[in-house]
Amino acid sequence: MADATETNNYWPPNLSWRSPYTILALVAVAFGFAFFTGIENLFKRWGEQQELSHGYFLPVIAGWMVWARRDALASSLAKPMSLGLAGVAISAVVLVLSEMTVTSLMIFQHLAMILLFASVALAMGGRQVFWLTLIPVAFLLFMIPPPYWAITVLSQKFQFWSSQLGVFMIERFGVPVYLSGNIIDLGDYQLQVAEACSGLRYLFPFLSLGFLAAYLFKAPLWQKALVFLSTIPITILMNSFRIALTGVLVQKYGASHAEGLVHFFEGWVVFVLCMIMLFAVIALFSRLSGNKEYGGLLALPEIAAKPAQEKWNTSTFTRNGLIVATILFAAGAYVHFGISNILRVPDRADLDGLPYELTGWTSDKQEVDKETLEVLGADDYLITNLTSPNSESFNLYVAYLNMQRHGHSWHSPRQCIPGGGWQITNHDIIPRTALDGREVAYNRIIIENRGSRQLLYYWYDQRGRKVANEFVMKALLVFDAVRLRRTDGAMIRIMTPIATGEPVSEADARLLGFMNELEPKLSTYVPPADAEATREFDPDA
Repeated sequence: MADATETNNYWPPNLSWRSPYTILALVAVAFGFAFFTGIENLFKRWGEQQELSHGYFLPVIAGWMVWARRDALASSLAKPMSLGLAGVAISAVVLVLSEMTVTSLMIFQHLAMILLFASVALAMGGRQVFWLTLIPVAFLLFMIPPPYWAITVLSQKFQFWSSQLGVFMIERFGVPVYLSGNIIDLGDYQLQVAEACSGLRYLFPFLSLGFLAAYLFKAPLWQKALVFLSTIPITILMNSFRIALTGVLVQKYGASHAEGLVHFFEGWVVFVLCMIMLFAVIALFSRLSGNKEYGGLLALPEIAAKPAQEKWNTSTFTRNGLIVATILFAAGAYVHFGISNILRVPDRADLDGLPYELTGWTSDKQEVDKETLEVLGADDYLITNLTSPNSESFNLYVAYLNMQRHGHSWHSPRQCIPGGGWQITNHDIIPRTALDGREVAYNRIIIENRGSRQLLYYWYDQRGRKVANEFVMKALLVFDAVRLRRTDGAMIRIMTPIATGEPVSEADARLLGFMNELEPKLSTYVPPADAEATREFDPDA
């Protein structure tokens, strides 16, 4: 039996098979084996997306936070709790389920890692160690990449806010400007506030920095919370200032004269200005609290040991450690060797043939460049302008995917429309009875750009279901991945112009008529749930 005071005698480490260091090393190896795919995905996302590149540093910072409280941890070791083993088991179940769906929604694996770290602290160090490591473990949440669709939605919001605030600032400089969607019209020049200009590349690292600053700030909890939350408006404000400055310089000197400064401000300068504003907020709170000395505002908090009545012992530690390692090795073995990643892909006709199914219609097929095609990510697509026998005009877009995995999915029209200068003036989800009697739904959107209006419908047609809501679509995707071993499907969008003075109801009737014309012909190109699958492929091959 060993108590907490004996822990300081573990250096140099005893490397016998029952020593704490050997058990911790075994758990670390089991973790790496079980969560290898999730860890690999973290490094992939950090390397591919600039707004996530700070992720490499966050585990190091979390490790430093743990190391800084090592003495308190050593003195607070208590009886390992079996409740932590339940958390480890839940983490393993989440890991297995996320892989069983074939869609590999990595955010669940990443969240399971965080739960695992907290559970291991409880299972091997006791309740006091769990609480002392909670802040460093929670900090690791900032290393988790949001789903691709979440980044797209956030980017759209930040583009909108930054564009509006940027135009407001430009107007304060006396420059005439007009905002159309995300396009800033300066007359002779037009600036598009693209995804790269949305401010997310500052927000994600700045949030983690704000959390760290709040943790180090010697202040009441409510002030710490406000310091952390201030990172969001600061990011929007500084990004809008960059956009406004770019607009003013372009208006005065032309686009070529502003290019160098634009790139300069896109990088570290804006981030440094964000940090200065954050520290100004900290200084302001300190001043309001009566502290006029700014030198020691940020410092590691003093972490006091929390000795427990039930002392830590190596036997329970070793037992729980071996159980943790066994659970992780078993989950990892099932993930790597027991789960088939083979997807079933039904035979189907290429979308090129779909316009020919519309007897008497004329079709003007549109091609997209290679870069746009990579963004679309579709395995097969069709974009065409159609004219009916009654001279009615439509645009049809269908994007088909063989599988959805690792972010390989559709771009929602709601996310793409604002980038082209169009504004969404109305959006509803409309229930409808399909021709076969099933109750389905579709998105109905009215868009406008300088007086021109268009009406569009879009929905997701996947494995026999027609779904409007993206979240429902994702949930059904997981269900069908397990049930059918299929994740194929299509996103379908139809659109028609609304003439000047034309009632929207007439455009609705026109699109509903086109939908009824199109619907019976889609099953050849977008296979239903009972379609025979004669092809199989491994999406990870």
